[in-house]
Order: sequence, then structure tokens, then C-alpha cells
Amino acid sequence: MSTKNIKELENLAKGGDVGAIYELGQRYFYGVGVGLDYGKAKGYFEVAAERGSSGSNYFLGKIYYNGNGVQTDHLKAKEYFEKSANADNTFSKYYLGKLYYWGDGVEKNNEKAEEYKKVVLGKPIYGNQDAGLEEFYSIVDFEGRTKEYVGELQNKVLSEYKNLFGKEI
Repeated sequence: MSTKNIKELENLAKGGDVGAIYELGQRYFYGVGVGLDYGKAKGYFEVAAERGSSGSNYFLGKIYYNGNGVQTDHLKAKEYFEKSANADNTFSKYYLGKLYYWGDGVEKNNEKAEEYKKVVLGKPIYGNQDAGLEEFYSIVDFEGRTKEYVGELQNKVLSEYKNLFGKEI
């Protein structure tokens, strides 16, 4: 997220800035700098998705998958995740595999779940390469675990840089 305040983002959004609209959706989704409000988040994500933001489709999928401010609707979540996955969003691919593994709103299909798992594992964002399907798709917060893993990698790189050059970046 940017360092812009809410007023700046709202002004940019009024001018049609898709990035600002998307970020406002994220701010309301996570409650960053504003009160947590899934309804507002959903509205911003819908506008941004209509204007081509694949990330917004991912968040709309999460909203419907988890029932954040709406009734849980796995079929609708699948539609949004597919749009985002078509734009190569790894998190959406994870959730599609999860839908197929558990049979949430779709017919249970372990072959499709395994295909999505392989795609996700092909990206350098997930640390537990040996997880079986159930363990892989039972992770409550895949996105949070991924950010934690990336943070660990960044810390290792910073530490190694300091060891090699004797100073911090």
C-alpha cells in the first residue's frame, strides 16, 4: 500500500485512478487507516475490477469465499478467482484448488486440486513444498503465511548483504 492518506486516495479515485480505487478497497478490507468495512471494500473492488484490476477480482473472491459482509457464496467466489487466476494471480489459483479439494460450491475434484497445487508450488512464495493436499488446502491463512515466508527471505538477503559488505541497505 502507498503512503497516501485516505483523502488523497479518494481524490485520485474520483479522478478515475484505478490504483487508488483498488487501494481504497484494500484499506477498507484490512481496516488500514479507516474502519474495517467490507461493504465499502466490496464497492471499491467492484469498480476497480470493472476497470481491469485483476487483484480486485481476487479480493472479491475472498469476500464471497469467506462471507465477509455478504452471504458466503463459493460459486460466486470461484467466478472471481477464475478471472483473477486468468491474470496469473497465484493466490486465486490457491483458492481455486482449495474449492476443488474441499468441494466447496463445485464438485470435489482432487485432480484439479493437485494441478492448482503444482502451479502454486511452481511460484517461489510457498515454503512447505512437501505438504500433502489436505495439509496444503487446510492452511487457514495462505496469504499471511506467504507474506511471512517472503519476509523471512528478505531478512536473509539483508543479513547476507550486511555480512558481505559490512553495511546495511
